[in-house]
Amino acid sequence: MSKYLLVFFSVLLLPLQTVLGQEQNYLEEKYLPQFQEIEHLAVTSLNELINEAYIEYERKKENGEHTLPILFSYIEKGKKIERDIDLAFQSLLTEMKTEIKAKGLQEDIAIRYEQQYLKSKRKNKLNILKNITIDGPTIHLEKKFN
Repeated sequence: MSKYLLVFFSVLLLPLQTVLGQEQNYLEEKYLPQFQEIEHLAVTSLNELINEAYIEYERKKENGEHTLPILFSYIEKGKKIERDIDLAFQSLLTEMKTEIKAKGLQEDIAIRYEQQYLKSKRKNKLNILKNITIDGPTIHLEKKFN
């Protein structure tokens, strides 16, 4: 008899698993483009800031001025961009988690997006820092960014 119950419950749960899989696919299709848009905004904003910093760096270097002070102003501008992007990302992630919870799904999808975001942030920060060296009142900036 327990064998028949197992088969019976398996048959009942199969459509539920299919529906849950479709819900997860729907969520990924819905949110992935929005996360990609945030990523594009972050990369674009960061590249614009890097280009602006590099132009100012080259101008100061050509004029024989100290270049170290520009580092601090661009660090602050970079932090503002990071705060804005973090806010946009967290807002979308919260919306996604709310929908996941409402549909009774596992939060694995949201966790993957969050981990990828944090990994990408760390990687980009390291790439930027690798191109800056400080020598007394002067910084040296190489433009090797993506």
